[in-house]
Amino acid sequence: MKKVAPLLLFLLTTLVVAQHTSPQLEVTGNAQLAIAPDTGVLNINLSHIAMKFGETINGLNTKAADLKAQIQKMGFSEDDIFTDNFQVRKNTLYRNNRQVDSGYVATQQIHLDFKNTVANLRKILSQFSAEASEFELGFSFKLSDTLKDKVQEQLIQLATKDAFRKAKVISEASGTSLQKVIRIQYGNSYNVPIRPDKAMMSFQADAVESQGFTPSDLVYNASVLVVWGIE
Repeated sequence: MKKVAPLLLFLLTTLVVAQHTSPQLEVTGNAQLAIAPDTGVLNINLSHIAMKFGETINGLNTKAADLKAQIQKMGFSEDDIFTDNFQVRKNTLYRNNRQVDSGYVATQQIHLDFKNTVANLRKILSQFSAEASEFELGFSFKLSDTLKDKVQEQLIQLATKDAFRKAKVISEASGTSLQKVIRIQYGNSYNVPIRPDKAMMSFQADAVESQGFTPSDLVYNASVLVVWGIE
């Protein structure tokens, strides 16, 4: 029995080496798509300064409620309005090279998801240009979940076809023949567009009304690694 173990180990080692030394071809297929974003995001930064802590919060809440009312007045749903980054801090100023506390400042961000159309962009800017409030307004753009799923599926198909096309060219050029597929690995950078599009601007109530604008396409890519046995 003691003599069998070394022989068995030798056979297993030989088998592993043979498997790893069999000729293989690894090819990475790539795909890239430029997609027009179908969803716009209105981003608004609100702030309010007051001497007392409670007055600061109440003032900011009043501004936020007024802003949400304006958004709903344009026909958008309250379910599409999101708030985050609420913060209250001391309002510190510098006078005569001295740090002076001057009440509190409260800040908050409000976001609205809307269908990306020129009409919606004009409607938003027209509404706020007619109001007396002042705030920072900006737009960013993204894909809806439905469009994102369709784009991802298309990218995978294109990247896979690209890998098989490249493998055929390589095998013909090298005089080898493709055997069965040994491994397929999908690695992607789909969730992060390589050129995220943002159109940000400082917005005042008396600003000239914009005629709208069209965001650039978002560019996504994906890759698929395919390994063949060859002979």
